[in-house]
Amino acid sequence: MARKSNRREFFQGAGIAASGLIMAAAPLAAAPAPAARPAARSMGARFRELMNGPEPLICSNAYDLLTARLGEVHGYKGIFVGSSGANQELVSVPDQALVSVSELIEYAGVIARNVNVPIVADLDDLGATAINVYRFAKMAEQVGIACAAFDDRMPINRASAYTVPGVMPVARMVDNIHAAADARSDMVLVARCLAPAPNGSYTEMLDRAAAYAEAGADLIWLGMRTLDDYAKAAAMLKKPLFGVIGNANIPATVEGMKSAHFTVGQAGPVVNIALGAVDRALTEMKATGRMTEAQKTALPRATADKVYQVQELNARALKYNVPAASGGPEP
Repeated sequence: MARKSNRREFFQGAGIAASGLIMAAAPLAAAPAPAARPAARSMGARFRELMNGPEPLICSNAYDLLTARLGEVHGYKGIFVGSSGANQELVSVPDQALVSVSELIEYAGVIARNVNVPIVADLDDLGATAINVYRFAKMAEQVGIACAAFDDRMPINRASAYTVPGVMPVARMVDNIHAAADARSDMVLVARCLAPAPNGSYTEMLDRAAAYAEAGADLIWLGMRTLDDYAKAAAMLKKPLFGVIGNANIPATVEGMKSAHFTVGQAGPVVNIALGAVDRALTEMKATGRMTEAQKTALPRATADKVYQVQELNARALKYNVPAASGGPEP
């Protein structure tokens, strides 16, 4: 016959069982939490840092992803993507507003997501009315555009390549800048002032530029004739200046930009330079059946491999046990 448990033995056993239940129910000592990764800086914040750096920022001009990558390979810290590039690449027409703002954003966004430097995108009038501007400014930042440039031209002026005059009323452009500033988080805003300058007078242009600066534009884009004109504008506006460099008046150098008081400059378009090279190659092919001379100016293989990111692609393939993904572009 089994021995009866006494009262003391019962409570001892119950205590052991209870302690076991408590141990089972209690969580194990928490492992040390992994160190939190520092939050990645947005491209807008990176661009703002470059814009406010000790030296002027020179942005190379790109009309597609490959030319943007080439600018990055050459060490440019920012890339400018003009609306003309999207017009030329999507519909092969001059920059006369045949592509929509949403198409411009999508086009520049593909480039922005595939390079490691901030992108400045020319987005025409960013929708022309404040409600549209608000929507498109949000879209632009969401696709990774670091800096959005937009102007005060009326659609008919853009569509007619400046032959028909037309700029927005100042108040309307100010409202558009307010809307863009409300919509963005870190994205930098460039207000382009395209008011006419009759008889070489910049009075209206500078009055507008001052209003745009006060409304919240981070950079002011002006088109002026001389370095002295830009210097006077910078002194008056007390805002960073943005503009085209690399022309006869303003060399695409730090010294040239400093003399013009530019904070950010974008080099001139390169699409026709590239098309010229292709044209010469096709002409040679038609005449000789070969591209012997044209090949002499082709991109060197080492540079092409960097543009196509061959090393990174093959390293990723090796990591995931995939045969070498690429030997680089065809010579």
